[in-house]
Parts: sequence; structure tokens; C-alpha cells
Amino acid sequence: MQIRNISYNDKKVKSEIAQLVGEPFSWLERLKMRGIGSPRFRLIRASNPIEALLAVDNRRWHCNIELRPSGILLVFRSRLETYAWIVPYRSLSLFKSIDYLTLYSEQYFAKLVWDDRNKGAQKFLAKLLSLKAKSHNDEAMPA
Repeated sequence: MQIRNISYNDKKVKSEIAQLVGEPFSWLERLKMRGIGSPRFRLIRASNPIEALLAVDNRRWHCNIELRPSGILLVFRSRLETYAWIVPYRSLSLFKSIDYLTLYSEQYFAKLVWDDRNKGAQKFLAKLLSLKAKSHNDEAMPA
């Protein structure tokens, strides 16, 4: 499981994230995509490494998802630190029910509260699935 503290401008962490899920989209690409970030989701369950970080904070657990060319960053805060769970598209599985969106990568997971009436969340999920499919097709095609 790749969880990194992204609170500080650490070049080593940034290059590790870029190697796993790609460089952040350019400003123009973000504009064309109409944003790369999700609305704020309430995180209700997660794997032990994430819950251990969140358990020291007595606030409600919230997170956002940032899209990258080859994966996502699930970003959450604990106390004064910001953490990112780095998930490449090749290992990402999504399961959506009426009330929840669950992200899996290998044996780790995060379960988010989902509201079907939230149009922003629906548009974000469509972008995420589109990028995941595009990434899968790019990997499948020989160079």
C-alpha cells in the first residue's frame, strides 16, 4: 500500500507519485476536462493503514480523489498532515452501490458515502471510469 505524507513540498515524494500515477495534468488539460478533483466524500471504512492515521483525529473522516493520467490519489487529512493513497489504474477496482462507492487496490480498500443525487460526484465518476478505460486500452496496445 502506497500512502505518503504530501503536506510538504518534498521532491522525492512528488517524483515517487509521478512515477506511479503520472505527472499532474497541465492547467490546459484540467480546463478541458472541467476539473480533475472529486467533490468531498465522507470516508466511513478503510484498510488498517488508513484507519490508523485517521483514528488519531476526532473529526469526521473526509477525503477527495485527484485524477492523474495513470491512476488516482485518494487524499485525506489527519490532524495537521495531508496524506495520499496512491492507486494506479491497473490495480484499481471500483464497486458502487446505492449508498457507497468502494475503491479496492490489491487487498486494501476505502469505502465512501455515495449520494446518487450529487451530479458533481456522478460526473467525476464518469471521468474516472473513462480515464481508467483509456489507461487499460493504452496498456493493452503494443507500442
